[in-house]
Amino acid sequence: MIEVSHLSKSFGSLSVLKDVSLNIRQGEIVVLLGPSGSGKSTLLRCLNGLEQADAGSVRIDSVHIEAAMRAKERKKAVHELRSLTGMVFQSFNLFPHLTVLDNVIMAPMTVKNMPKEQAVDIAEKLLGKVGLAEKRDEYPSRLSGGQQQRVAIARALAMEPKIMLFDEPTSALDPELTGEVLQVMRQLAEEGMTMVVVTHEMKFAQEVANRIVFMSEGIIQEEGAPEHFFAGPKTERARKFLRQMAQEPV
Repeated sequence: MIEVSHLSKSFGSLSVLKDVSLNIRQGEIVVLLGPSGSGKSTLLRCLNGLEQADAGSVRIDSVHIEAAMRAKERKKAVHELRSLTGMVFQSFNLFPHLTVLDNVIMAPMTVKNMPKEQAVDIAEKLLGKVGLAEKRDEYPSRLSGGQQQRVAIARALAMEPKIMLFDEPTSALDPELTGEVLQVMRQLAEEGMTMVVVTHEMKFAQEVANRIVFMSEGIIQEEGAPEHFFAGPKTERARKFLRQMAQEPV
């Protein structure tokens, strides 16, 4: 479903991704772990075209995008790429002047030219799925952070993506609100959604991921099943990371 080949990306003199290659199967849940600045979020942003790699390529389903593409070809490929992927960020990025329902129906109507009646039907089902059916006519300012993030997930799902990308979806939330967002993500995993998740939620990674990919200094240091990674990481960098995570206050 996803094939990353020899991806490299720098910001000025800072090399953030260094020859990264990764394959992800349909229905697989891959969690990207690693210290801040390891390249996890940049890799995720390259997967849906938010960042342009300096070298290498990304293929999602039948859409292929290469660093060396001409601008016109790249623009077309990025548009196709984003029709396949839904992305949820740390910040909720909801439109404050729109109701919850209008936030969810906007993209299907404007990007896919979906009739409003159909978009509303899909949105209402998705809001029910994330436990917010009764909030459809509220504005984002009236919602908690956890509720806003669940709306953001519903909005991403409204585009009917084949893949969901999550970039630290709970990092801006208080601990008591984190659980409600992770529960929605667990439900998506159970339904077979292909997911790539950047998170520091170790319990979620252990319980839900099919595979852990540990990154540090722009490279994939190691990858494997959660039970193996958490029981006995192969590299000292991964061992140090897990020790630090275990010391963080809950």
